[in-house]
Amino acid sequence: MTAVAIAIALLLLAGACRKKENVAANVNAQNRIAMRAVRLYYESPSMLLASETRNVPLPENPAAAVPVVVREMMKGPTQPERLRIFPLDTVVRGTYLLPEGTVIVDLGGATITQGWGIGTHDELMAIESLVWTVTSNFGEAKRVRVLVNGSPAETLAGHIALSRSLTPKPDLLDPQSP
Repeated sequence: MTAVAIAIALLLLAGACRKKENVAANVNAQNRIAMRAVRLYYESPSMLLASETRNVPLPENPAAAVPVVVREMMKGPTQPERLRIFPLDTVVRGTYLLPEGTVIVDLGGATITQGWGIGTHDELMAIESLVWTVTSNFGEAKRVRVLVNGSPAETLAGHIALSRSLTPKPDLLDPQSP
């Protein structure tokens, strides 16, 4: 009797493990994650934005891929001449791709929440790096709206208004950048 109970338990356990493997395979197949080149924007020595290309594993669905790209940008540049734009403790709390082309990016982190003491230029570069990174990688994205801790924010650091959705400013791109 005990041997039969153990055998049944082992069969049920094996079936459960196989079911978990199938679920994981289905999720990966459904999301169709693949390596893709993305353009991330950082401040160059010319004090303008320059792009940096990286290969990142991204879901095929743009709504699922946007937060991956924004988090990758937040890691900072790999090229030493480029400058980190956002504080190290910045958290991407969420992103939302709306049907009309607005991408909402919800940021958090102690520095941004408690008062980021930077100047106008640095704040402009941070915001525009985010806008350029999102809009250049996703054709569906036409503009970016920034939230802080889930709420509309007046600014990130007291200088640049965030009361509306933002579009990329071409005059902030470094013409020497690829």
